[in-house]
Amino acid sequence: MTDLHAQIDVIEGELSESLVGGAAGLSRRTFAVLRLMRSDGTTGLGEASPLPGYSPDSISDVSEELQRLADEPVRANPLVGPRELLAQTFAAHPLKHPSSRFALETAMLDWLGHSRGKPVHQILAGDVAAQPIPIADLVVQAPAAWPARVDALLTDGATHLKLKVGSDLDAEVAALREIRRAHPTVPLRLDANRRISIEALRRHAGSLETLELELIEEPVAPEDWPAALSLPLPFALDETLRDADLSRRVLESGKVCAVVIKPTVLGGLRASFEVAERAAAHGAEYLVSHTFDGPIARAVTAELALALQTKLAAGLGWHPALELWPAHHTAAIRDRQIAPHDAPGLGLHFEEVGGG
Repeated sequence: MTDLHAQIDVIEGELSESLVGGAAGLSRRTFAVLRLMRSDGTTGLGEASPLPGYSPDSISDVSEELQRLADEPVRANPLVGPRELLAQTFAAHPLKHPSSRFALETAMLDWLGHSRGKPVHQILAGDVAAQPIPIADLVVQAPAAWPARVDALLTDGATHLKLKVGSDLDAEVAALREIRRAHPTVPLRLDANRRISIEALRRHAGSLETLELELIEEPVAPEDWPAALSLPLPFALDETLRDADLSRRVLESGKVCAVVIKPTVLGGLRASFEVAERAAAHGAEYLVSHTFDGPIARAVTAELALALQTKLAAGLGWHPALELWPAHHTAAIRDRQIAPHDAPGLGLHFEEVGGG
């Protein structure tokens, strides 16, 4: 056994531009950084970054909970497997909040990876050869600007696109038709954040079906899922995954094409594996995505994608909250791809030390 000593720091600041979707209008972001350090200097990093208005916990909740880890050493056995290591850690240090659990799991796995000289995706999945996974570009402009923006992104090398919808479905469908005429094969994914009424979804279902969309994430309010599932559309679950009973019922319908795994909200990587297994049992694919969190969360989510070998493009593109952190490089993220690598732990390198 070895002792790891915890340190918690906070990074916060004003964003250069407001966020969108479930974080619409948010102009400030705060992150709690967990460092687990062994006496020889081997360190693991974790991050708790609950998203106001979306996450079930808050930064004050998780900062207070993580701070308790500094009261006594976190004992770890580097010789056991990763799941056993995490089970032992949480038996000794039970944490209530999902973002806290995610931070501690991440730090433990990063430390284990550095101790063994292996990347986290190999720690989780073994030495099986992993394949690269594309990253989808997010389109956030008003519908009238979508066609030009899509043209520019594709010219720049984008391969998969995700568009936020639900504010004006008439205009959005018209813009999507124009995009599809110009680009008949590019994968298009929509995310409504539950903003489409069931009446509007029914009215546009035929048009949406002809667009041959990859996915439609969370189109309607929770109570409208039974009616929505009667429509021939490629639905994906995101927010619904936080409601165990509702997600079970919707998945059991067999009408869900995919689930969007956000480990910081689900409570960590073990919980993410459980969601992926549950989705697969009902014939659904899975993909990973962020909650506008920082580079530590982004790095471990990329490692999760490699371990799961997700077939669908990941939602791990650059976003304004990353600008609040020191300049950094993530070994697994190469332009618009998540790629296997040999860097130990998270493969995350900061050009300078941040915190405060």
